[in-house]
Amino acid sequence: MTTELLNKLGAVEPDNLIVGNDPPLRVDSAVIRKGLGSLKRGTILAKSSADGKLVVLGSTAQSGETLEAYAVLKNDTDVPDGEDVTATIYIGGYFNINRITVASGYTMTESDKDTLRKYAIEFTAALKY
Repeated sequence: MTTELLNKLGAVEPDNLIVGNDPPLRVDSAVIRKGLGSLKRGTILAKSSADGKLVVLGSTAQSGETLEAYAVLKNDTDVPDGEDVTATIYIGGYFNINRITVASGYTMTESDKDTLRKYAIEFTAALKY
């Protein structure tokens, strides 16, 4: 019985996405638009002006909508073609700019960072491990 109490159950490997606690982490949930596929923790999400659903920052806006940087995805999430998915997001915190993801071919702009700053999401160029 004693050896069962001493067995290693697993390991935690930090991903260095979060680099500080000022501003503090704030967590919420939101609906991610269907058909985005597999999204990784740290993906920057933008909010649609048309339906309020989230897409990956740098995605092409649909007709009549604007997309504004809004949040950071908290966990890896699969978003299949057939349905929207509710996921946990960070709506505040201090993040490593080297660990975030945006749409392929897109580079986060200073305007995007300014928009995220109004939601208390800030970035630093912390060391990449």
